[in-house]
Amino acid sequence: MVRNGAARRLSAALLVACATYITVDTYFFSLIKNQEHSSRSLEADTEAGTEAGTECEIKSLHQPEQFIVPVFAASYPGSGSGMTHYLYEALTGFPAATGYTGRGDEGIYVALKTHFPTRKHNVLGSKLMDRAILHLRNPLHAIPSYASQVYEAENHLPSHTKHAPVEYWIKWRDENFVEEIKNWAKHLQYWANNYDHEDGKRIVISYEHLINEETGPEETSIIAQFLGEGEGVSIASPENMPCIWDRVVNYQKYAGEKEPAEDKTSEKLVDIEGGRKLVRVDDLSNLSIGSSRGAKVDYNFSQHQLRTMSDILGMLKDKYQADGNEDRLVTILNEYLEEVEEKLKDRLVSNVSEYLGEEMKETMRD
Repeated sequence: MVRNGAARRLSAALLVACATYITVDTYFFSLIKNQEHSSRSLEADTEAGTEAGTECEIKSLHQPEQFIVPVFAASYPGSGSGMTHYLYEALTGFPAATGYTGRGDEGIYVALKTHFPTRKHNVLGSKLMDRAILHLRNPLHAIPSYASQVYEAENHLPSHTKHAPVEYWIKWRDENFVEEIKNWAKHLQYWANNYDHEDGKRIVISYEHLINEETGPEETSIIAQFLGEGEGVSIASPENMPCIWDRVVNYQKYAGEKEPAEDKTSEKLVDIEGGRKLVRVDDLSNLSIGSSRGAKVDYNFSQHQLRTMSDILGMLKDKYQADGNEDRLVTILNEYLEEVEEKLKDRLVSNVSEYLGEEMKETMRD
């Protein structure tokens, strides 16, 4: 059960949401308007799978035949929630939505994305919702990704299409870092403290684990098992998990592979920037589920900011390690802490080399 006292204390500490924030999941499935088809399951579509030549079934998107209670899909902005949105759909065949476009009491969504309490708005109609997927990404990368979202919104650009210029990032970073690293920590604590994983009310997933070829399929299986514990929700078979993971996470390599659908009931209008597009609901290659911002930009933090980030991650790790029952969360936090510490070491070495030269820099690295 949700511990209301902790929730109230955390809510009281919330900062005002950024006025320029907009939802990042601009590609989402709208409700199926034709009620004639709303309770009819479409046949699963067999698709070519991994490069090893296997095949997997990705269920066509359809509304459930009974009322289902969605899970909270909770993440800090910039954590890759668009990708997991479509993973939830591919695993179950049921639509997912955001807290801005769907309600928890409509009975048709398998998951509803929320950035609460980092952002003030939470899912409406959520009285029956008592389970959560806590989706984490290292703040070292999540905060810059969110900064690019803000840049896109301020400049009226489609989401996930443009990296923020480095000059913009530095100014935004220095003005917002303290608030955003606190928000990242508050978000984690809210969902970890108020939804007990030992009671089956919460799992923790890592963006870094999910996009990794070695750990991604296993992370997908953890998500599928949790979703499948919901009443009225069936999931793909275990042997299909690696292929489904590959189709969603590596969707770009399958772009344009499928022939147009003959069965028009398996097509749907998807809202996109500037209009609507008819796509195959079971063809993930048509969906913009990742970033198209181009080559990666190296967004740096100051030495002081990295130290602050390290301190916060260390305190969170110690807190949940002391609880004695959060091994998975502690492991993820430790991985994040190690990456931040490595960045901090690089920054210290770089600063020293400016005064002592490259030879001393290499000596310090060794």
